[in-house]
Amino acid sequence: MLNFFKGSKDKDEKTIAKLYVSDGFSVHDLKIPLVTFFETTSKTELAVKKITNGFTVDTDVTTDEKKGIIATTRLQCIQNSTIIYVIAEQVEIDLSSYKETKKAADFDLKKQAFFIHLQTFLLKLQDDHLYALKNEEVISYVQVLDLETQNFIFHQLQLKEYVLSILGISEVTLQDAEKELPKHTSWHFVLTSKRTFLLGKIPDYNMLLLDISSESFTLEDKTGKDLITTDSLSFYTEFMNDTLYHEILPVLENTGNRLGIFGDILVKKYNKKEAHLQLASRLFQLQSTTTDLLLNELKADLIPLLKRLKVDAEKPEKLLEVFTKHANAHETFGENLIMIVNDWKLSYYEQKKVLAILQPLQKKTTAKHTIAFHEHFYQLFIEKEKKAEIVFEFNLNYAKHLNNSERFTAAISLYRTIYESLPDDSIVDLLPTNTTNLLEGEGGQQLKITILEAMLNIQKELNEDVSETIHKLAVLQPLLHARIDALALHEKHQQKAKTIQEILSAKDLVTHKTEVTNDYQRLEKKEVLKEVVPSCFQNAKGFFDSLNNFIAALNPPDYEAVISFSDRLNAHNHPEIIERITAICFALQINVPECYIGRGTYSTSVIGVEGKPSFLMIGIDFLDPKSLRHLEVNALTFLVAIELAHIYFEHSKITSTDVWRGAANKGFTVVNMLLTVLPFVGNIGAIFGNIANIEKYGKIINRVEQVANVAEKGQGIMEVTEKFNLNPFSKDKSQANDSQNLLITSRLMEIVADKVALLFADDLKAAVKGLLAGMTTFEQDHPIISQYGVEAFLARTNETGEFVHQELIIRLKSMCAFYLSDTFETLKKQLYTS
Repeated sequence: MLNFFKGSKDKDEKTIAKLYVSDGFSVHDLKIPLVTFFETTSKTELAVKKITNGFTVDTDVTTDEKKGIIATTRLQCIQNSTIIYVIAEQVEIDLSSYKETKKAADFDLKKQAFFIHLQTFLLKLQDDHLYALKNEEVISYVQVLDLETQNFIFHQLQLKEYVLSILGISEVTLQDAEKELPKHTSWHFVLTSKRTFLLGKIPDYNMLLLDISSESFTLEDKTGKDLITTDSLSFYTEFMNDTLYHEILPVLENTGNRLGIFGDILVKKYNKKEAHLQLASRLFQLQSTTTDLLLNELKADLIPLLKRLKVDAEKPEKLLEVFTKHANAHETFGENLIMIVNDWKLSYYEQKKVLAILQPLQKKTTAKHTIAFHEHFYQLFIEKEKKAEIVFEFNLNYAKHLNNSERFTAAISLYRTIYESLPDDSIVDLLPTNTTNLLEGEGGQQLKITILEAMLNIQKELNEDVSETIHKLAVLQPLLHARIDALALHEKHQQKAKTIQEILSAKDLVTHKTEVTNDYQRLEKKEVLKEVVPSCFQNAKGFFDSLNNFIAALNPPDYEAVISFSDRLNAHNHPEIIERITAICFALQINVPECYIGRGTYSTSVIGVEGKPSFLMIGIDFLDPKSLRHLEVNALTFLVAIELAHIYFEHSKITSTDVWRGAANKGFTVVNMLLTVLPFVGNIGAIFGNIANIEKYGKIINRVEQVANVAEKGQGIMEVTEKFNLNPFSKDKSQANDSQNLLITSRLMEIVADKVALLFADDLKAAVKGLLAGMTTFEQDHPIISQYGVEAFLARTNETGEFVHQELIIRLKSMCAFYLSDTFETLKKQLYTS
């Protein structure tokens, strides 16, 4: 055989070819594919014979009886290390002597179907499941090569080495001028996961490999072809592939993460087809055996779901499955996700979608693993978004996530920022439905409550002083036992908390005669109004003017008719209350009205009327010690001060009770809860626009927190806004009169006057006693209070689940909140300090 090879140059070189195989491959493994091929393509029998270092196959066997010879085509497959030589011969066998006559076959071996079949067979065995797929998808980083060159490249690969790029080059020159490369060699640049080398194919079909893996690269832009220089050689790119070298430069410069880096390059360049995404995924899977295991595993799972690097909004559940799988398993999930969006250059809006999908993973079990990405996106968000409610919702989500990930200091700082940015929702205290359970904390300012509760929990984790937060929560929910019980644990507020506890549990509100002081300081109306009126009304231009216009149209009780059957209240018959009335009028800077003792219809009422003259009527039952309604001077002071406050603020000519009586006389419907819809003149858009804002923010709270009590406790405001069409910007025009809006007159007047009256009584128990005794149904309700207590009395509902005394609860809640507030103490100092 050696002689044959030495003499092969004299033969037709087209009948000799090489197959390149890997270490451990045996030439005999070619028998089956070769025989199988011929069995399907040839009609004659095959003869297979084992020879030294290989085997032969005789095919196309024919017998010529006349000449006495057998003619056949013989293929020899002989292995020399990792090269298998295939030799094609034409053989004639003399039947008489069995002497063989051989000559070179008369065909080009490399073009034969069986040889191409063998090359393809070997490529499949050597296939790294990466390069072949890339060839199928025709990516620009891989030039189309003949099978022989492909076969040679693959037999050069080491264990777990994968082909990434094969590009054409020209004019290869060695830096050592004394060395020359064979002329007329065609060259290719080959990049694998482990090495970089140049592959040269010499005209005599030999291959030349120059390994430049450890060398540095310099790319020099030229017109047309670019020049690439390494430590040992230089070469030029081809005209159309110069940019590709610039793109793969990061891979060339890296030795440990080439598959992953190349995968990122493919992701950015080819992300429109699923096949390309699967290819990138395969690259990341193969790379995941390195130190970047977790990152590349995540990339491998993620990229097939990001066609065109966009989140499919209709199929977020598949992304969530991937995120859940990795977030549950790895603490570095968030950091890896940041690297991915940066590597793949995902847009701001796609990252925003990713964050939204991640929201279920903000729970405590995975919060620490996902917070890094939220923190990363926060920096982008604050630069992009300016709309208040969008910022509010994002911050709320982020603060909750920080809290769950035990980043308590950052969380509470953000919660404080959120709290300061909350819309004014004080108006919702006036708007509970009759089924809203204020005693259990429903209704009211749930926006603030939600934030404060979160802050309180964090403060406990940080062992911070919680007294201020507990105080704020008690002011917002002063009838909720949990709030008042917590407040009672703090010395500064202990006495007031105890007072509220005693009031709610009392069956008989015993109030004692207290020392009365008439030494009040004058109060400036504008300053007092600012402190006692809900802030949502303070900036409502025209509200009180409109209110005055409405009330002015009502008919007050006839002065002459009232005094005709009433006795004067004076210093002789009731000196204590007259002294108190005089002192209060001095403080309020109003004239002392004429005072009368009401009888008959007015025996159970305290009524103040602003007019010419203004007068005050106190029902005889409050003054008679034998009456169930009798009040000691401090409790009676509270009821009197309410009426004087109405006059003081000039927002009524009669008390709210008679406002609605007068409204009824004018043909308006009086709603049981004293809340009705009336034509309203004047600009109060600021109020109702604010309600719409609160409704919007309330829905955000529900969406972000996903806490049942928020949705349930805040639903009253939603019901009321829908019922009365509070949003003036609503597209719903179903109401007959577009000018109709909600008139909260009764409640507003009462709670403002209640607060001022409490300042003068300075006794919450006395004030509550006055409120109860002033009810028109006090005689029949008193036994219920005596038997079951104040709270049980207030908690009574009718057959439809409505609270029977909801108006009283609203007033009591407002008064207790004011009593606990810092504003109460500030105004008291102004009133009592000389």
